[in-house]
Amino acid sequence: MRRMVENRRRDFDAAKKLRETFTDRPMKKQIDLGWQWPRSMECVGVCTAVMYSSDKWQKIGQLTDYKHISESAAGREEHKLLISSNFDLGLPRGVDSFSESYALDRMPNAVAELANILGLQYQLYDEHGKLVDDDYQVNIVRAKLGAARHPNGETVLLVYTRSALCCLITGFEVEKDGIVL
Repeated sequence: MRRMVENRRRDFDAAKKLRETFTDRPMKKQIDLGWQWPRSMECVGVCTAVMYSSDKWQKIGQLTDYKHISESAAGREEHKLLISSNFDLGLPRGVDSFSESYALDRMPNAVAELANILGLQYQLYDEHGKLVDDDYQVNIVRAKLGAARHPNGETVLLVYTRSALCCLITGFEVEKDGIVL
């Protein structure tokens, strides 16, 4: 039992640090989520940009919109976009997404809520597992952008509501400047 308590404390401390680094102020409250980590998600492509609205560096409630773009086309493979089965990518008619099941092992017990998500830009994999050149965007409303530290040390970005995990993005960091892709 002691190991489980230690893991929960480590995950909470990591999430708290991510939140405080992102907002540059102390965390004030803890929110319980109404969802559990799924055993797997579908990896459909890579995330090329994250858009959100936040009051970081501002008075609480004074929101500014931000867009963080992946800095390097060569490094985009690190920014895997995994979606849950109930998440709609908003693809135009006639565009198919190809995916591979991605197992989620030993996920963290705590998530840092960062901001209100506005949307994502992404590229999809084709049927051969290669990235297509087309860029797509999905606008997302009434959901949050969060982050967590995986037990392997990697930071993962999440899009979620209080009741469901929508998607997960790998290969980024949370810094005072925001999200670094």
